[in-house]
Amino acid sequence: MILNIINQLFGYSPNIHDIIIAIVSLMFGIILLPQLKDVIKGNISLNLYTASLTTVGVGILTVNFFIMGFWISFIADFFSTIVWFFLFVLSYRNKKKLKV
Repeated sequence: MILNIINQLFGYSPNIHDIIIAIVSLMFGIILLPQLKDVIKGNISLNLYTASLTTVGVGILTVNFFIMGFWISFIADFFSTIVWFFLFVLSYRNKKKLKV
């Protein structure tokens, strides 16, 4: 039913799935920007297991979208992967600072 509504609004195109995935992926990356700002300032740090495994998981999706030719989703997921990677690296740095 939802697919029929999307097809009526945008017409049938295999690229519509690429656009939908990209919008959601981009929103996930943008939502993390305030968190990234806090981690950069050194105020907080994320759980390293969560940040590292999410970075790897989103990275795998990024490679998958590249192979499938979903270029818009690839770019959006690449952005999210970079955000998660910086969250991991900076959280690791912040935890190291707290131990010293």
